[in-house]
Amino acid sequence: MKKILIISLVTLALFGCGDDKVTKEYWIGDWQCTANDYEKHNGDVNEDFGDSVSSSEKIMTFKILDNELYQINKDGTKILIDPNKMENIINKVVGSTKINTKKTTKIVNSDTFKLTMLTEINNINSDNNVIDFRAKTEAVCTRIK
Repeated sequence: MKKILIISLVTLALFGCGDDKVTKEYWIGDWQCTANDYEKHNGDVNEDFGDSVSSSEKIMTFKILDNELYQINKDGTKILIDPNKMENIINKVVGSTKINTKKTTKIVNSDTFKLTMLTEINNINSDNNVIDFRAKTEAVCTRIK
């Protein structure tokens, strides 16, 4: 009986009570984010973006309210965040234009995460592999202590 109790306690200590709580708690607080933007016109999907066209810095704040994780903006607006969804893909068609957006979040360590957003805009009627416009934003965010 003691062995089962010890194994249970060690397992609980190593893995926590659940991924949901640990994941939500990871995000709580203020984060300093540095973003670099890249653009490419009329390029191939595998073509390199080249140098950054702009960069910016932003502080992001995350809080748990009513057991839900929110990003709190400077103006007080709240954006509900699903901490279990580390990748989000949205494909839209507007008129004759196809817009594909992929947002990926990667936890680097306990105090850093990386956010990448790739958008591709292309004419549906185009028969070639050339993408009319590609944009990528890469942000590295570090916890403010």
